[in-house]
Amino acid sequence: MIRHILITYFMKKTLSLLAILLVGSVTYANSVDIPKTSMAVLKNGSTIKLLYKGAQQSDVKVAIFNDANQVVFSEKIKNTHGFARPYNFSELPEGRYSFRLIDDAGIAMENVTYEKQREEKKVMHLLRLPGTNKLLLSIPNSGSQNISVTIYDERNEVLYAGEEKLQGEFAQVYNLEKYKGNFTFVVSDNKGLSNAITK
Repeated sequence: MIRHILITYFMKKTLSLLAILLVGSVTYANSVDIPKTSMAVLKNGSTIKLLYKGAQQSDVKVAIFNDANQVVFSEKIKNTHGFARPYNFSELPEGRYSFRLIDDAGIAMENVTYEKQREEKKVMHLLRLPGTNKLLLSIPNSGSQNISVTIYDERNEVLYAGEEKLQGEFAQVYNLEKYKGNFTFVVSDNKGLSNAITK
């Protein structure tokens, strides 16, 4: 009789332990299935574009470190689910850099090697017409070629993306009167060289 009671007692304890382990396994499996942050970098001349897709909408902190682990640039982007943001490296020395991104899901890192273009680039100029949001883009004589022009606002949303044909000197006014703030122009030529300027 005592033996039967002991066996019954241990069987109940064993079943309880198995139930606890099973619930714990299900909870762990669910936590593993949470989607993670994804990021990537694309190089185009001196412009390096950061692509980000969050697991959920949140504030995002972006920091760029050089190979001495020093912060060369940082910013906070509020309440976003994803973005494609260009960063101009033309004033930085060549070397290895790291993008560190912090959001509600945690920390993500991506490394990139920056090398200056060996070909001489034509300098472009961007002028805001006084008292307006009309901007004049001018490029010195670059022969005959096509260029792509992309205009971003302060939230890194694309306001304009198009192709322009160069025949010698180039100058064109872009009317951005219905938008506010500063604008970033990214210009790329048919050799893959690009330049960015903000006004």
